[in-house]
Amino acid sequence: MQEVGQLLTIGFDGTEAPPHIFEAIRRGQAGGIVLFRRNILSAQQVGELTRSLQGQAHEAGLPTLFIAIDQEGGTVRRLTGSDFIPLPSQMAMASANAPDLVERLLYLAGLEMAALGINQNYAPVLDVNVNPQNPVIGIRSFGEDPGDVARLGQHYIRGLQAAGILATAKHFPGHGDTHQDSHKTLPTVAHPRERLESVELVPFRAAVAADVSAIMTAHVVFPAIEPTGLPATLSSRVLTELIREELNFSGMVVTDSMEMQAITEKFGTAPGAQMAVQAGADQVLVSHHQDQQQGAYQALLQGLAHGQIAQARIKDALYRVREAKDRLSQANLQITEAQRKEAWTLAETLWLRAVAGTGALKKLPIRDTLVLVTFGDTEATEAEDSPTKRQSHPLAEALGTQLKRHLLLPRDPSPSHVTEVHAASRGHALLVALDRAALHPSQLTVLHRTWTEGPTIALALSSPYDLRRLPVDALGLTAFDPSPEAMAALITVLRGDAPLMGRFPVSLEDPRPARHHS
Repeated sequence: MQEVGQLLTIGFDGTEAPPHIFEAIRRGQAGGIVLFRRNILSAQQVGELTRSLQGQAHEAGLPTLFIAIDQEGGTVRRLTGSDFIPLPSQMAMASANAPDLVERLLYLAGLEMAALGINQNYAPVLDVNVNPQNPVIGIRSFGEDPGDVARLGQHYIRGLQAAGILATAKHFPGHGDTHQDSHKTLPTVAHPRERLESVELVPFRAAVAADVSAIMTAHVVFPAIEPTGLPATLSSRVLTELIREELNFSGMVVTDSMEMQAITEKFGTAPGAQMAVQAGADQVLVSHHQDQQQGAYQALLQGLAHGQIAQARIKDALYRVREAKDRLSQANLQITEAQRKEAWTLAETLWLRAVAGTGALKKLPIRDTLVLVTFGDTEATEAEDSPTKRQSHPLAEALGTQLKRHLLLPRDPSPSHVTEVHAASRGHALLVALDRAALHPSQLTVLHRTWTEGPTIALALSSPYDLRRLPVDALGLTAFDPSPEAMAALITVLRGDAPLMGRFPVSLEDPRPARHHS
């Protein structure tokens, strides 16, 4: 049954598809393509790329390809730059507390994706981020309240799918309460089933009720559901018994990338692909390497031939893939210039509404000149896109003439760096842009000036949890998003040119005993 290739979605390097990708499509060895930032230059180029890919399938008489992307918002935005509609992070969307605006923005972003030839978005993230030490979810989540995550997830899904895009809720059954990154290792969520029902599964049940097109699995072990140590992606107890029989979900089950170390280290990409399909997966993602993609295809063929995968299971998976492809709009959708402008305005509105504050809020607004401290680039996770190198820092650009001096420190500043900052900022407001300070706690020492030296403001860029340990007289602001657009919103609120409207979707209470920084 050569059709097994329809169950594979594959990726590649470069802004044009290499010959081996065209060959895989023509031979029916791939039913979908996933795009990353590495594949994207401009709107025109993306449109040409997706047309070239679909052309190969159509010329071979094969079904329309899935053209998928991770366009969640915030740090996971493959479509960035002035050509594309910007999306705030999901936690920023939650802080803005305007679900109707979120739904409208996702509808317009979906129209743009459709016009570019993209038909599946690996979003929204429905993980409930209850663990401040989570290294890979964080602001990608709507927050720590299961009900809020569920409601906002439904708005996100409805907006996308109204534009003809297949929404994909992830990472089932929930990657929110881990302190490990499944790109690098195999995490475990050891909660009992009752807890999973009351927290992790709530948003996914809501997504099924909202008719979400697909659910993506987590490479995470859930002993309460699968006691053998298999990750959810490879477990029939998760993919068949829980998703199909208990949640009554009839759409596609999609794997997270089978080249992540959570799978490769213990199982291997090709054997893992075979195991995932037998367990109940319908779309297997092999996003990087040609040899692994070929290996996965051969493993599916051999698994079917030798009985490791039941023929009925393959037929069921192919049926769901065909059904999903039938749902894709065949119309040549376009987005008008008026709709594009509306989307940019909506995104800017959400970023402004998202700005939330803590600490000495009575010190707002701050319009005096100030000294800005930023830190060397922190390492992006494999899910995120590395920050684009810029001539100057977005905060410095947003501050303009309000900026007296900008000091760039190492991500782990030394005591001598801190002394330098305090000397340079004496008598001035000090603005410190914290970036993953939980991993680089010496950043917090920069905030500890004597109160007579002027106001101290901490901006939490990548994580609101960085505001947990502010000095008593410091002011903390966050937009739950490290993008230049979010930083501009932070400065607008800091100056008092927009009200402070955001709410914290996560708790800033720190369970650890207080420590004093010298």
